Amino acid sequence: MPRKMGFFSFFLGVVGLACSPLSAHAQGIDSGQHSRALVTQKIDENKRVLLSGNKRPEANAGNDRGAVAEDFPVDHMLLQLKRPAEQEQALQEFIDEQQTKGSPDFHRWLTAQEFGERFGLAKQDLDAITNWLQSHGFKVNVVYSSGMVIDFSGTARQVREAFQTEIHYLEVKGEKHIANMNDPQIPAAFASAVSGIVSLHDFRPRAMYRMHQPKGQYTFPDGFGGNGYAVVPADLATIYNLNPLFSAGYSGQGQTIVVIEDTDVFSASDWNTFRSTLGLSGYTSGSFTTVHPAPSSRVNNCFSPGRI
Repeated sequence: MPRKMGFFSFFLGVVGLACSPLSAHAQGIDSGQHSRALVTQKIDENKRVLLSGNKRPEANAGNDRGAVAEDFPVDHMLLQLKRPAEQEQALQEFIDEQQTKGSPDFHRWLTAQEFGERFGLAKQDLDAITNWLQSHGFKVNVVYSSGMVIDFSGTARQVREAFQTEIHYLEVKGEKHIANMNDPQIPAAFASAVSGIVSLHDFRPRAMYRMHQPKGQYTFPDGFGGNGYAVVPADLATIYNLNPLFSAGYSGQGQTIVVIEDTDVFSASDWNTFRSTLGLSGYTSGSFTTVHPAPSSRVNNCFSPGRI
């Protein structure tokens, strides 16, 4: 972040979405130009390997409430891929060089397409895997530009036939969920190229914090016999010695901050309340906008998440 970036005068864009915006069709991606092909054996459905660690601990007999219907839709599953060992080493070395002053790659950032070309799976591997998914009736939505993730959709029956695992209903602590009941399997020919599957279940991360009633004061009991002190923009300006910059006219004019979220903001009016309450309105005008990227013609998995 540039040193001239302040906290006060900027356009803040909150992107409410549930996807990565960098994606491409399987047919259009130009991946792994420097990568060794990993899928070199004939695909034999009878020779399989287990994708260990791809089952939730809650998927057990005690929580099981039976299999979902055969035509139950399972949308936007993500097949996580893995690159050859030498490519993984090359990637780690490149990341180190990006942070090494004097290196020709210092702060040389790559686009998603460039990353895929250098460090993604070989196109031969991507084609073999996507063709196999399609042969089982799955719809391949997106092969991400990194060349490391395939987004695909199908039904519970297709999941069972392709990955040898069933999707069941679960009841966990009074909440209803779905999940695969055992680790999936894939043809052994894909063992060196596939790491696992995401989204065979609907469990989501939970925030560790607990919501409290808003406090009108910024010094309040901390629950341990002392006081708690909320950190506000003026505190940050003091802590990081930003006030001299503000006095010199550097307050972040013309800058845009984008925050990618998986839920809509609670209320857009909070932006104005925050600025006026904490003395930020005196700085040149800033604005707040929420943007919901629509699904593109490339069939990405963007959608408006709503307020969760």
